[in-house]
Amino acid sequence: MSSSNNSPARRRGNDRILTIDWSLLWRRARNRAGQLFTSLRHRMGRTEYIPPVWMQRFRLTWFRVGLMCLAAFVFTQKQVDFTVSVGKEGFAAGQPMGRHMAARQEGSSPRATNTMSLMPGLGGSTSSPSESWSVNKLDERAVRGYISRFERVAQGEEKKFSIPAPAKMALGILLSNAGQSPAAKKDNNHFGLSAGARYFDNAWMNWRAHSEYVQQNFPELANESVNYQQWLAALAKTNYSTDRELVSKLTDIIERYQLDRL
Repeated sequence: MSSSNNSPARRRGNDRILTIDWSLLWRRARNRAGQLFTSLRHRMGRTEYIPPVWMQRFRLTWFRVGLMCLAAFVFTQKQVDFTVSVGKEGFAAGQPMGRHMAARQEGSSPRATNTMSLMPGLGGSTSSPSESWSVNKLDERAVRGYISRFERVAQGEEKKFSIPAPAKMALGILLSNAGQSPAAKKDNNHFGLSAGARYFDNAWMNWRAHSEYVQQNFPELANESVNYQQWLAALAKTNYSTDRELVSKLTDIIERYQLDRL
């Protein structure tokens, strides 16, 4: 009788068992990938890079494009002060004499003697005569930091608007309490400007706005910028502020912190 097992009979002599050596396959694949990488690197080393046509036309490189992108990013930020702080805060006694320091003479410090009316652009920005003010009440550390922060800015404003850097710096220190006043901290308003705008995106914009204000309203001061003493003496004859002691205070600050070295 035939067997009841329906499974097909195994063929004799043709049985094959497939065996894969995975370690050998991995080594070959790794060696092949290494060869491809070496060949690609060799070709890239021998191939000269040709920049796009638009970059050739404007003579641009990727380095210059990167710098342009970085500059665009910086200028789009609101809280950027265009200042450069160099060296230590303050000034060392061994520094060379500046133009304003060389012009200083004994007993030549100007003092305001006339009454000055209040200008709308500087309302309430200076202390009243009844308040007791002293240069020694200023925060030494804050003043040194303020000088270091705005040193280059004051020098730049002097070149552009003929406002002596020592006088400009002393005004900023006095009117903003060395950057510690609420208006300076919240509104970047260091000079008490209120005409047109009270808030400024950054401190540099306020410094520039103040220079433009002085240039527009007191053009005669541009002819008195030989040194800061002469400029302050001319300022005392204007109606820039109602504070009779303004020039005296500015002179005290300049002498105390040796701003004539600017």
